[in-house]
Amino acid sequence: MPIDNKSKRWHFNDMLNVAQKLFTKINKKKRLARHNNDIHFLAREINEWLPSGIQSLIDGTYTPRNLKRIYFKNETVDQLYLPDRIFQHVLLKQLKSTLKHIVNPNCLHIYGPTGVKYATERVRKALQDDNPQFVVRVDIKSFYRSISHFKLIQDIKRIYADPNVQAMLEQIITNTVETSKGYMNDGYGITLRGPLSQLFSAIYLKPLDDKISKMNVTYIRFQDDILILCKTKRQLNRCKRYMQNILNERQLKLSRKKSRIGHIQAGFHFLGIDYFGTQTQDNTKAAHSNDSKLANILDSESYTSGGVDRSLNIY
Repeated sequence: MPIDNKSKRWHFNDMLNVAQKLFTKINKKKRLARHNNDIHFLAREINEWLPSGIQSLIDGTYTPRNLKRIYFKNETVDQLYLPDRIFQHVLLKQLKSTLKHIVNPNCLHIYGPTGVKYATERVRKALQDDNPQFVVRVDIKSFYRSISHFKLIQDIKRIYADPNVQAMLEQIITNTVETSKGYMNDGYGITLRGPLSQLFSAIYLKPLDDKISKMNVTYIRFQDDILILCKTKRQLNRCKRYMQNILNERQLKLSRKKSRIGHIQAGFHFLGIDYFGTQTQDNTKAAHSNDSKLANILDSESYTSGGVDRSLNIY
């Protein structure tokens, strides 16, 4: 059933306050940036662009500036213009109350870093209490780059009844990327580190989440990482069939190198933890592969690399 987002009024002052706090936080982190950095110009003109941007969200006329592709040695990053990052963060805040009606409870990345803790607890409990015999541990190949704009927009329209919300989310999804070869938009892919990327990824694979969650198995998804613990081989085969059908419809493929399907006694790896098969509570051996770094990463809201601010999406 479509959700009417205007059932709760959008308050200008509340939204402006959220945006101002976020900009202040970013401005403090960039206080030592070069004199020609955009942050200094934006700080001087904040009383002009920030209120008008908030009003455009309320009116449903918000249109993001083109993404800019930044090239690094080992990767490329499509970077949001700073005001767009702030406005999309505010938009996400407005949509937050709808998430419980949209996102499948087994899709845990929507909880941000806390979702890793939830996932780990559920896996350990399932291993101890349910004695599963088979595991489906798969990773979707180039998930964010493979998301179809057309299919995602159709999903958005089925979920949100408000035409303003539909229009703004469509503008964000289909945003053009400025590259060294000109402007590009091939109809696929969403910004990996955008404020709304986690919501979009939750919506895009909701058909899979809903289908497998109805089966008598343990199902967990964290972004493009999927884990299914099955008690019987029949369950395993059914899960494989359903999953492949839905992934084909969604135009997605599995990463063969990062996927494992078979008997659980061989163990499996999920969200940085190695699980050594089914074991009792007294001798469960689950060790995080990077325990020394995990705490610092999960406690951080953002990090910087190569001069580009890369925010973790925390809901």
